Amino acid sequence: MFQKNTGFRIFFWISLILIGFFVFFPLLWMINTALKPTSETFSLAFFTGPKTMDNITHIVTDEKIMGYLKNSLIVSFASSLLATVVCSFAGYSFSKFRYRGRKFVMGMFMMSQAFPQAILLLSIYAIMQKTGLLGSYWSLLISYVVFTLPVGTWTLKSYFDQIPNALIESAKIDGAGHFKIMRKVVFPLAVPGMITIAIYGFVWSWNDLLYSMTLVTDNSKRTLASGLVMTFLGMGSTNWGYMMAASIISAIPVTIIFVCLQRYFIQGLTSGAVKG
Repeated sequence: MFQKNTGFRIFFWISLILIGFFVFFPLLWMINTALKPTSETFSLAFFTGPKTMDNITHIVTDEKIMGYLKNSLIVSFASSLLATVVCSFAGYSFSKFRYRGRKFVMGMFMMSQAFPQAILLLSIYAIMQKTGLLGSYWSLLISYVVFTLPVGTWTLKSYFDQIPNALIESAKIDGAGHFKIMRKVVFPLAVPGMITIAIYGFVWSWNDLLYSMTLVTDNSKRTLASGLVMTFLGMGSTNWGYMMAASIISAIPVTIIFVCLQRYFIQGLTSGAVKG
């Protein structure tokens, strides 16, 4: 058996401290800057000296930024829900049905992950322009579902593979159709996996900047990421206190969702990764 000697323990704790420093120090610096008065922004004082809530109050009461926040919440929740529904049906189809072209389509799903976002943006932009969806929320929703679909479908397929076919056959004998089986039998057993995909889709859409900057140009429809870029970057002088306060506000929804649903998220990942 491997013995953890003193040298290993020292190395382990030093590595842990260094990793923790690089992970948490930027967050602490962001919070510290957000709580500093504007005149103290570039002072070297770290959580010492005067503190104020003026920066956060300014961001919370700014109607334009709160509008960006509302837009992000609408787009992220809608795309998360839509992606979860689509991935659930696609994963169930790949797992429980056998039809011509099934393996080819599954392979194409995974191959789509090999293309960079910027390359796919060219074709998506052209499609949205031709269909008249460019500049609307639908262009973002469809794009985010497209990016969530490969990972989500394969994750849920692995999850559905663990559900015994005998359970589905029993439901068929009782007279249940495919949609009723999915709604009443299969999907309730796959709730952790579906929540995992919902969180993944939400975080993806919430953090996106490239597509939200390109597909939606109306300031009233911008999401939080693109809205903050247009608000704070390119100005003659940047108010770093306001920017850090806005960054804290933007991190709150994702943090709350992950903290509340992390049990299902971890369960969904581990359950879907093991074939029983």
